[in-house]
Amino acid sequence: MAKVDGHGAHKQARRTRINARLPVDVNGVRGVTRDISTTGMFIVQSGQHEMGSHVDFWLDMDTPEGKVKLCCEGEVMRVEEIDGKVGIGVRILSQERQIFA
Repeated sequence: MAKVDGHGAHKQARRTRINARLPVDVNGVRGVTRDISTTGMFIVQSGQHEMGSHVDFWLDMDTPEGKVKLCCEGEVMRVEEIDGKVGIGVRILSQERQIFA
């Protein structure tokens, strides 16, 4: 969500981020999250991505309810090189949760 300051300039609203290293699959390529928020996450992997492109990704998590697979569609908002890999900031557009007992 963009905010406008008193001078008419847009600022990106910052969401609280949680540092978390979780395995994630992005368009079929394995990676790892660096941080997660309620609206997105930063992922490091070996795939190639462009700003504005859409990606499908999923992660498996252990929760008190059992194993959960979170399937998401997102938009790449940022791309940067990190130690020979690609880091992408992804905004979550849609998500579906699957619970396995």
